[in-house]
Amino acid sequence: MTSGCTGDGLLLERRFLLPALPRALTQGTAWLVEERYLAGTGLSLRRAVSPVGPALGAGPELTLGQRVRTASDRTVRVTLTERLRPDTYAALRRLRADVLVWRRYPVRLAGWPCGVDVFAGELSGLVLAQAAFGSAGEVARFPTPAYAVAEVTGDQRLGEEELARTSAAGLARIVAEYGLVLR
Repeated sequence: MTSGCTGDGLLLERRFLLPALPRALTQGTAWLVEERYLAGTGLSLRRAVSPVGPALGAGPELTLGQRVRTASDRTVRVTLTERLRPDTYAALRRLRADVLVWRRYPVRLAGWPCGVDVFAGELSGLVLAQAAFGSAGEVARFPTPAYAVAEVTGDQRLGEEELARTSAAGLARIVAEYGLVLR
């Protein structure tokens, strides 16, 4: 999975609420991602399975990460990530956590590499597009996708860790504020 991190560990991003998975992606392949937000730690444990990895005999990407948003600019977050061995991942997976599962489709929007995330479980029906950038200038030049319901970059309730603790009813209330009804 690509990150969009700058050399100093900063991730600049914009996120958009979509009404559904774009039709062009319905035949595409996606990463399967399970992220576990370890209770009381600010850390996340991620297992990402490549759409071609199993056929090539490759195992999932296993990482431990921490993301911190800056107070002044919601498009910026500091991301620290460490790859894990399977035995270390298995030991950490036993810790209490809030879990978020989604499929990430790689796509180009306005010529820029992006990801479209389709969530599962309690959050079924939620579709978010995410674009990552290397500089503030790139962030400013990226156009809002024409089919986006709204830009939600600054809405903390739609950040991954917060979504892991959100119920279907809570999500329905949040997206209704943007004029969207989930199926």
